[in-house]
Amino acid sequence: MHRFILTLLLFLGFAQMASAQREFANLELPLRQPEDLVSVADDNGNVCLYFYQNNKLHFTLVSPTGEVRAQHEIPYRWNRDPQVLGTRVTDTDFIFYSRYENGRRDYVRPFAINRKTGAFRSLQDVELDKERNTYFVGGFGDDEHFYMLYTDRKDRLHLYRSNDSQEGLAKMERRIFEPNLPETRTRDARLMDLVYVHPDMEQTVTAGYHSGKIYSRDGNIYMIFDGQPLKDLNRKEATTEILALDWDTGKSTYRTLPALEQRNDPAFNSFLFRDTLFRLQLDRDKLNLTAYNFTTLEPVKTYTFSGDQEIAIKSTPVYQRGMRGLFASDVDTVKQTSKVMKKLADGLPAITVNAFTDSTIQLTIGSYDPPGERNPSQDMSRMVRTPDQYYRTSRGLMMIPGRWVPAYNIPSYYLNSPYYSRYFYDPYGQGGSRPSGPGISTYFRAVLDDNTLAKADNGTNELVQDKVDKFEQELKSEPDYKTVYRYGNKLHYGYYDRKTKTFRIMEFAPES
Repeated sequence: MHRFILTLLLFLGFAQMASAQREFANLELPLRQPEDLVSVADDNGNVCLYFYQNNKLHFTLVSPTGEVRAQHEIPYRWNRDPQVLGTRVTDTDFIFYSRYENGRRDYVRPFAINRKTGAFRSLQDVELDKERNTYFVGGFGDDEHFYMLYTDRKDRLHLYRSNDSQEGLAKMERRIFEPNLPETRTRDARLMDLVYVHPDMEQTVTAGYHSGKIYSRDGNIYMIFDGQPLKDLNRKEATTEILALDWDTGKSTYRTLPALEQRNDPAFNSFLFRDTLFRLQLDRDKLNLTAYNFTTLEPVKTYTFSGDQEIAIKSTPVYQRGMRGLFASDVDTVKQTSKVMKKLADGLPAITVNAFTDSTIQLTIGSYDPPGERNPSQDMSRMVRTPDQYYRTSRGLMMIPGRWVPAYNIPSYYLNSPYYSRYFYDPYGQGGSRPSGPGISTYFRAVLDDNTLAKADNGTNELVQDKVDKFEQELKSEPDYKTVYRYGNKLHYGYYDRKTKTFRIMEFAPES
């Protein structure tokens, strides 16, 4: 009887593991040296994969059962690779928005894949009505529109938004905003580390450490900046700035949170989730997490831990990734309470927030120590590496490893752009003692009640993102190409399997 019960329990355990992790698809993709890799999922369970390789556009439509519905290999006649900056899922299509430059003219070039049949359409180019002396900052897409953001010498913001018709043509309308922000000690400092945040972005400190973040909701754009060197503030203080761009009125509003002490390095960061703005402050002997009502900016919940005090909101241990040794694992667990605060404060503060259940939210809290900052050299024959790049699409954060190329192969407007220069790793033109490579991530995860923001009891259930991380660590060799995207309340991890020479997509579900 006891043997029967034990066998039954083991069977149920294996069944639960199988339901929490499974292979979604195994695809024959001609991946050699792709320039880009983007994955998008719709509400019906269809997945569309895109990559650019050897002057050809590759699209693959995968059904909810993991079967290939359509594959396309489209010759691309232009010399430059298309800059896919955002995606949207409409009632009929997956749309990939790319930017094309021709001299001083900028165009939006959309590509569409039918969600049911997989049919490919190259939509008509749309030229932007640009003023002279405007500079491209970035592009992004949400569920309703595709946006392109520019600035000029007067620090105005030129925001373009797609107005898609039934035929799918992306007419780009423009609004010019004059925010009149307080001056920073470094010109364009706010635009040097600005990224778009989609609700389904990957939950890692690598995604959440940026000091400037863009959010779109209710037809408005919110730009939140942390720790900028403002001339009006004391040099030992900094604040969180909130700039709202109202598309309907063409007006902007500016608000700030209370200033915090900050010396040389960034000491805090923030993340907007639904109607709550979370701000994380890290010091070598202190951690403070405050949640603000985004409408009133009044604090609604605060957690403070200092010294050797246990961080009570932790739902996982404190992990550190990127400290790879010759015979050591890439991941280490910080077990000593006395070292936790110091390890967390070694890099740039980072926080992300998301929800995989109806009653709780999941926070990733920690820091990220990126590779050494670039110090461009005049030697254009030096080798420059495009590092592991994170492409933010309307359905999440996608990653693809970089390649070593001569500096003269990279256009100067990329290397010198405050928006794109951070994507390039330039070891022969940089100084400092920071490590090269993917950087060091130190973090833990917390599960809070969605209503009260009190710590929720997660029991022994493993978090979805931790399952993905564990699976990646157990792979015998690091994948050459991989992507992570949200699939309903699940996560998909796609990677190129060298052994089978196929692209596998694994599905990870939360435990009930």
